[in-house]
Amino acid sequence: MKEQRNQNFLRFLENEIQRININYYENQSIKWKLLNYIPLIEKLIIIKNENIKEAYLTEILRDFCFIIEKISFEGLEINTIKKIKNLLNRIQNLSFIDKICPEIKESLLKVDDWYEKLQEILTGQVSNCNNYIYIPLLENNSQIDDNVLGLLEIIIIKVNKAKYENKYIIVPSERTLENFIEKQIKTSWYVAINYIKKFIKNLAPFHEVVIYFERRDGFCHGNSLGAALTIKYIEELLNLYNPTFLIEPNQGLAITGGMDEKGRLLPIGEKVIRKKVKLVFYSQVNQLVIPKEDEATAKNELEKLKEFYPNRGLKIVAVEDLEDLLNRRNLIKIRKQNFLKRTKKYIFINKLNVFFIFSLILLVFYLLVLNIDNNPFYVTLDGMKAHIKNKYGKILFSMNYPFKDIYKINTSQAVNYLFKFVDIDNDGNNEIIYISPGKSDLTGEELIESVKCIDKNKKELWSYSFSDTIYSEREDLPPIYNVRLIDTITFKGKKIIFCFANNKPSFSSAVFGLELKNGRRIKETLWTSGHIYGAFLKDLNNNRIVDLVISGLDNGYEDATVFGVELENMNGCRLSTNQYLIKNKQIISPIFYIRIPKCDYESMMGFRFPYVREYDIRYREVDKKIILGLFSFSSKSIISDRIMTYTLEIDTAFKVSEIIIDDDFRVLRDSLVVQKKLRLPYTDTKEYKELLKRNIIYWVNGRWIRNFEKQ
Repeated sequence: MKEQRNQNFLRFLENEIQRININYYENQSIKWKLLNYIPLIEKLIIIKNENIKEAYLTEILRDFCFIIEKISFEGLEINTIKKIKNLLNRIQNLSFIDKICPEIKESLLKVDDWYEKLQEILTGQVSNCNNYIYIPLLENNSQIDDNVLGLLEIIIIKVNKAKYENKYIIVPSERTLENFIEKQIKTSWYVAINYIKKFIKNLAPFHEVVIYFERRDGFCHGNSLGAALTIKYIEELLNLYNPTFLIEPNQGLAITGGMDEKGRLLPIGEKVIRKKVKLVFYSQVNQLVIPKEDEATAKNELEKLKEFYPNRGLKIVAVEDLEDLLNRRNLIKIRKQNFLKRTKKYIFINKLNVFFIFSLILLVFYLLVLNIDNNPFYVTLDGMKAHIKNKYGKILFSMNYPFKDIYKINTSQAVNYLFKFVDIDNDGNNEIIYISPGKSDLTGEELIESVKCIDKNKKELWSYSFSDTIYSEREDLPPIYNVRLIDTITFKGKKIIFCFANNKPSFSSAVFGLELKNGRRIKETLWTSGHIYGAFLKDLNNNRIVDLVISGLDNGYEDATVFGVELENMNGCRLSTNQYLIKNKQIISPIFYIRIPKCDYESMMGFRFPYVREYDIRYREVDKKIILGLFSFSSKSIISDRIMTYTLEIDTAFKVSEIIIDDDFRVLRDSLVVQKKLRLPYTDTKEYKELLKRNIIYWVNGRWIRNFEKQ
């Protein structure tokens, strides 16, 4: 009987989690998800079976904390905030919580802060000091119990003059811009322009208007942003045209209501205005502007709420039209501009004339220098030719260069693996080191790629072809090799260019170095049992010794890899399985070695590897992280049908600290989860990212481990 109850409870848990996730996937409401998680977690923390408790809380809590981190709490009744606070305190006391969800402490701090602040707001002890205009927006599922689901949006407007037509740019852009919103954006602009014409004579005929929704969660429906939008338009137009006065909203102001072409505020409706009053009541807003026709309903709702919190300092101001709104100094301040500030702004605006004159002088100088400078500086590829240019963009000469891979020729990273411009003999003129194409442009015949060096007159200085034969237990590995350039560096007193080579018919790859002066190969060579797709040189551990970092695949482990080694220690081979290990080479000791196995999608599709994006490994200076991109295929049959999956961020401890999911992969995998072809969780969630992280394998102290943090 007890076992039957346990099975029923587990079925309930699975069904409830699935219901919450599917509803969230359809409606994208994280507040709805938060409120639905609460009763589920309350049931979980009181069950006696610790294993079930830990297993399910592990799945839920990180998402719960992630939601708390992302949301703002306006509209949630104070008792709900208190319930969340108490729930987090109970969760924090669980013995295993630090292991499964260390984020719980930050979530509790945020909820505590808002709970204290909301108490002060409701008792009239604090008010809003921001000069924003807040717009109350409701979600589709706009209420659960006494909680209103919505947010206070902030819009930022930027207006510039345009040449040919009015252009409206919404950021972030709406995927399906509702007709009401589009119409209201243009109507508010029409009203604002007509108002401004009273004070500014020489208005430009057209403008570009950028509308930035700062906090939008993907819902903005109807036309109730119209009045606020009109005020923001007027404010920015005055800033642009610099008259004697400016307008500015008072602190803690929220406005709701559409606006017609005559500037009249349009009613919202009884049901919606009640919810918006409640949303604003549990927020920092001091004054709520509403259409006159909604005044009675709004004030009635406010009085009901004040029965519980009589000291809440929220005022409702009903207005009829734009003139009524702008004439109220408790809502909109009109101030004269300081003469000096206005003059300074005027000079700044007219600096464009000076700029054009200066630009003309520069252009003449540029054209003169353009024809004198014959120093090779960079290259552009068009798929058939390489165009060698000086630093001003003038083509010095072109050469046949058939290279049609669409994934590569359009990126500067890829070009850097094919061409380098280096002043080898310090004479002030660059030499060109490049990879000669592996296919004849005339016959299409396969050629052996080589590293070539030419001077500015196209004279060949040296050439090198990588043609080593090596061996593994599985097979012999003769040439042919494709070759790519990594970087130039002074190594053991000589200028060296490091390169990597991938065996075309099989799996072996190598990193090798050539002397820039004569193309002679140095003795140090690093062998890997899988192709290399990107590399860079950098002192990673701050010991003044340059390190080599490479990304690619390992055919033995059938994983994607990231690998780091000091240049001085690179002579040998990288560890692999016995069948694929390169024979007669010493296994080198890496700084770090990371393997990335297939994700669940790649396993379902039957792919051998998670594929590493070509030339997409880099070092990010700002936070000292290694960044690596991966991709897969959306079809088993069309090998070119690529889909970017995710990007790894590797920190200074050489651990994957962050995973960024690509949008296309999220949509594809989430659709498979909904179809039950793949298991939950959804893709761009903390739970799924943690699954990916836990799957990653690290070489630590001479052995492979999966859980890096426990070592």
